[in-house]
Amino acid sequence: MKNLIAYTVVSSPEHNLAGHPENPRRFQHFSRLADSPLSEKLLRIEPQVAPMPVVTAIHPQSYVSALEQAASQGPGFLDHGDTYVTTASYQAALEAAGGAIEVVQAVIEGQARSGFALIRPPGHHTSATRPSGFCLLNNIAIAARYVQSLGYKRVMIFDFDVHHGNGTQDLFEKDPSILYISTHQYGIYPGTGSIHETGSGEGSGSVVNIPLPARAGDQAFNAITDQLIEPIAKRFQPDILLISAGFDAHWNDPLASLQLSTTGYNQLGTSLFLMAEELCEGKIVYFLEGGYDPDDLWDNVLAILYSLAKESLPVDRLGSAPFPEESIDHIVETLQILHGIKPL
Repeated sequence: MKNLIAYTVVSSPEHNLAGHPENPRRFQHFSRLADSPLSEKLLRIEPQVAPMPVVTAIHPQSYVSALEQAASQGPGFLDHGDTYVTTASYQAALEAAGGAIEVVQAVIEGQARSGFALIRPPGHHTSATRPSGFCLLNNIAIAARYVQSLGYKRVMIFDFDVHHGNGTQDLFEKDPSILYISTHQYGIYPGTGSIHETGSGEGSGSVVNIPLPARAGDQAFNAITDQLIEPIAKRFQPDILLISAGFDAHWNDPLASLQLSTTGYNQLGTSLFLMAEELCEGKIVYFLEGGYDPDDLWDNVLAILYSLAKESLPVDRLGSAPFPEESIDHIVETLQILHGIKPL
């Protein structure tokens, strides 16, 4: 297997609404990847439109057709005022999902060791039939079902966006073959992701929600990785690790306040890469979700790419968060008991 990082960029420039935080400006620095210090370790993948059977493995044809119809009548909103479409949005959503599939395919075929799908519109708030939270098609869910169709039956999804991935949880909470773990800021949109939401039916125990207080910070994520995510992942034994990578947990992001630093993202990425090396031959693929300051998003994506290249972050432009971190010891202990890591 080549020790490269596959990536694609789907910037969807015509999926754009004036004044909306989820806009093409987010991607304004990504053209610099080809000239970055990591360029020799990167393999650019040309995105393709997602095949319809792959999309409809997650979203019924009725939803896909309704999305196409809504976009054709755009611009407009699909929910209570934050998920928009333009006349280009349907095609953009199919290209984003297609980019996700192409990067996963490159990793599975051995063209690269790991991957990062830099795609928009994002996906993790979309359920089978309901768009929300800026999301139209659930890119990571589509990728998860796709890899399962190729024989990678046990899929672990870790979502570190600052907002809970309610759509992904809704899609897979009854499925024991997919482990869904989410870290998110408690009490903000979409209001889901309670610590006691652990899956249902045959999927009981396959959902791990880690709601965090504002200002949790880097030390909290280090503790979560070591004391929760790693032991749960080892017990699950995934065939591949997929990451919903939202960078709105950075302390300078305008939409929330979990206050991870760019160095913290690099440390988190390193831990996840080592986990993937131990459990699934290094197969790990990231899918971009949130992150709304273009400069910070560039920094934080690079931090993850450096981790996939087994390198430390050369510089952290913004440095550490300006506020003291909140303790999460009680949350970790509660989750250890709830998920059978620590005896009662």
